[in-house]
Amino acid sequence: MGSLYQDPMAAVPMIVMDETIGLRVVPDKISLSDPVMLRHVLCCSILLHNLFHVVLCCRQLRKCNRSEEPPRQMRNVMSAAAFQAAKDTEMHAVERQLMGYVFDAIFSCMELYFGVFHVLWDRTMALYGNVGEIVWRNLAYMALFSTYMVMRTLPLVFYEKLALDNRYNVDPEKAPPLVGVICALAFVIVFVQVLLIPLTAIFLYIEIYGGYYFVFWIWGFLFAVSLLALLFFTLFGLPCLGKSIQLPEGPLRTQLLDVLEEFNFPANRVTLMHTFHIANATAYVWGYGCCKRLVILDNLILNRAMPLDELLPEELNMGLSDNQVAAFVAHQLSHWRHHHLLKAFILIHISLIIYMALFGTCYHVYAIYEAAGFPHNSYPIIVGYWLVYKYVMPPYLTVSNWIIFYFIRHSEYTADNDTWHRGYGRSMQAALLKLFADHYVFPFDDHWYLMWYRTRPSCLQRLRNLQRLDLGTRLSRIELI
Repeated sequence: MGSLYQDPMAAVPMIVMDETIGLRVVPDKISLSDPVMLRHVLCCSILLHNLFHVVLCCRQLRKCNRSEEPPRQMRNVMSAAAFQAAKDTEMHAVERQLMGYVFDAIFSCMELYFGVFHVLWDRTMALYGNVGEIVWRNLAYMALFSTYMVMRTLPLVFYEKLALDNRYNVDPEKAPPLVGVICALAFVIVFVQVLLIPLTAIFLYIEIYGGYYFVFWIWGFLFAVSLLALLFFTLFGLPCLGKSIQLPEGPLRTQLLDVLEEFNFPANRVTLMHTFHIANATAYVWGYGCCKRLVILDNLILNRAMPLDELLPEELNMGLSDNQVAAFVAHQLSHWRHHHLLKAFILIHISLIIYMALFGTCYHVYAIYEAAGFPHNSYPIIVGYWLVYKYVMPPYLTVSNWIIFYFIRHSEYTADNDTWHRGYGRSMQAALLKLFADHYVFPFDDHWYLMWYRTRPSCLQRLRNLQRLDLGTRLSRIELI
């Protein structure tokens, strides 16, 4: 076999012997070390994974089709027309998601059996075969690979624009036309390369100089970046969302002082942020010791706490009243009191380090690269990231995502329960209904679909939980009487 990396000064293209498994379907032995056998197993894995998510999407579509009117708790704030519009939007999104899994399964199997990634590598070497630096060859491959991955989305784009938009009555004035989306993809290709190529270079150098366990250096890099981000947000807030000021004197501050005192949170660490009309209406709490911070976005407050003549027409009567804001802030402070952010951070990084350990083990299995159509020991380093992520790790991600999402949803219920026990239950229910009325979404979720696609319980589920707490209290009082 020819040398993998030849002297670039030789001025001849690098010669790579094309000893691939081609389109063989009969393995030499029934073992995962056989690339033909492994290719069948990887394709079955991706088919089963995507089929599972197709079933989840079908369950949500069935839930949508069976729902004909708003739930009883929301009939006063959601009209039949608004319900139908939210239903169409949800069905459009879920069916697009479903077809995305279908197209992905088809492309994933074709890419393995027809050696698409090996073809891209051959094209890269034909253009850059004289370049001696391994990193530069992989960066060139990543540029071609990322372009292909963007083009891979075209069937779904055509399906959405030619079928889904018409079926679900998408307003053509609010949705970009097909030609506009295709033109935007050209920008996406450039943007993806600008983003991925520097990141690829960082990961490649970590791998080259990090040794066999380089994945733990990558985890360390991600851990450090996320920790620095949390520290930055704690010290400086969220300047990317808008300008922050100290919460001014007024009825809202008076309402919040009681809540802050109850949670022993310093009033001088509360800021009001004037957003750029893009953020969700919410409030953020994080930090410990002298670095505590509570940020209330102005779109959470009724009429953004601004004079009416300064508001856009669609902003009138949006937001919560003062007592509803107080209940919402109590809910966010309950998250802070129970250290939900810290626990989620730890859980995510535990999941990530296990992922990296499994990833690093599979990354060094040469049979995976041969199963993708590459000759033995002749492949771009960077392609292993995609092969392991796409074909090997989905079962682990399916389980770990369920665990993380379950914890986050459970945290919402815990904060709601704590808010209710502190006497803000009625105001919290009113706040949830008002936020729902300001931004309609489809209120129903299939239980199985929710477990893998919703990081938070729906507004309807939270309302029912608070109502159960109210009912339990009333029944207890009746028993006492």
